[in-house]
Amino acid sequence: MAKQDIWDTLGVEKPEIFINIFITGEHSTGKTSLVRAFVGQEFSADYHRTIGVNIFTKKLEMDGDDVSLACWDMAGDERWNENRWNELRQHYIEGPAGALIVGDLSRKHTVSIIPEFYAPDMKEQWGETIPILLIANKRDLPRKVSAEDLEECKNVVGAVGVMETSAKSGDNATDAFITLARIVLGR
Repeated sequence: MAKQDIWDTLGVEKPEIFINIFITGEHSTGKTSLVRAFVGQEFSADYHRTIGVNIFTKKLEMDGDDVSLACWDMAGDERWNENRWNELRQHYIEGPAGALIVGDLSRKHTVSIIPEFYAPDMKEQWGETIPILLIANKRDLPRKVSAEDLEECKNVVGAVGVMETSAKSGDNATDAFITLARIVLGR
């Protein structure tokens, strides 16, 4: 199968400043809801598991420049990823400029698996220097993950930072993507 160019697929001209952002993490951490909050769609309490990948795009103005982000929202199941996403990534996803790895503050396992699976997988696929921003989502729910747990995960992974978000309220959703875009652009 030939590698697809996203711009051909979308039928639009490639923007001058374009950033591929990869979003991954365990299932039910709110990855899709977080991206939807960023691109301006309403939060939905109806849960529909992502199968494969969802691609969202958003244009921003940053420091006088027009910047386009393509957000690749990958299915969040370690078992699915091990068996199927390598082929998907090889054919469709040009190397991302940065990654958001999402954990759920109300489920500790979703954070503890980040250094065990998700971060090593990102680095194996796209190199040790890919900027990773850890996202601790669902801060609107009762917390099971401490600030110390997040800091330890950040240090083990070598992430550029940690941000707490709520896709439900939209709290820090946009800031997370803009922060990663600024890091990627060196701003």
